[in-house]
Amino acid sequence: MVQATDPPDLRSAHVIVVGNEKGGTGKSTLSIHIAIALLKAGYHVASIDLDTRQRTLTRFLENRQSWGANARRAIELPFHHALERGGKDSASENEIVEFTSFAEAIARVEHAYEFVVIDTPASDSYLMRLAHSLADTLVTPMNDSFIDVDVLARVHNDRRERGATAQYAALVLEARRQRRLADAGLIDWVVVRNRMASLASHNQRQVAGSLGRLSPELQFRMAEGFGDRVIFRELFPVGLTVLDSIEEVTDRGALSASQMTARSEVEALIGNLRLPCRTAELPHMQARHLWFEKTQAFYQELISKGSAEPV
Repeated sequence: MVQATDPPDLRSAHVIVVGNEKGGTGKSTLSIHIAIALLKAGYHVASIDLDTRQRTLTRFLENRQSWGANARRAIELPFHHALERGGKDSASENEIVEFTSFAEAIARVEHAYEFVVIDTPASDSYLMRLAHSLADTLVTPMNDSFIDVDVLARVHNDRRERGATAQYAALVLEARRQRRLADAGLIDWVVVRNRMASLASHNQRQVAGSLGRLSPELQFRMAEGFGDRVIFRELFPVGLTVLDSIEEVTDRGALSASQMTARSEVEALIGNLRLPCRTAELPHMQARHLWFEKTQAFYQELISKGSAEPV
């Protein structure tokens, strides 16, 4: 349960974890665009890739660095750490190696950067659970499908009914408990409806209604992510995003209406994440504390509206 507490001793880095046990939801695409959007806004950003197998975020940043060098263009890049797979003989030994590497990466960035974006694999592991417990903002992308809803709560045959809390939601609830014990912090959980079809459907409305009913019970916010657009996949090999000046790498030069919409989707998501924003009058750490106060108040109100016991 998100409870009223005194403000914790906040680290300077606001940690954004992008996670979901289910694959194919667009975690890395969100991680990429969140990191680049924050860099373009002038923030000091670090990123950590915990997906030691796919390493999609790492590959993107390698492509981005290469494009900038070949084009002789200055291009925004975060300070990046890619976790290596443990090469030991036993799983327990590999877990120790990977934990040590992750702990060292966090120690290097938590007080030196304003934001840290962590991309996680689609699996349940000790390291993945640890990353969730470090989150200030947890971003969980989901496709508009009851298959995806099933990782939050078991889908009842009458889809208006609430099934049992499912494995990924249970993981997040435990991460919240661990976070309160560790530093009295809280996790702002944002469930993002991602890869949405351009045409609304009856299924989309049903999924949205189901998530809306789960929101006060599991204590998450809802936001819309990105449409299922080719442009996100086309730009990966050159390491660019829709926020970059991509006209020079598109066939027709000028951006299409769909590409302009993609850029608007990214900007809208960044706004809906409600991240702490510094200004000339509001330094970063003051913005962090103001974020904590507002987020705490939001969840207290959400709990009061919930139809079930606070989680």
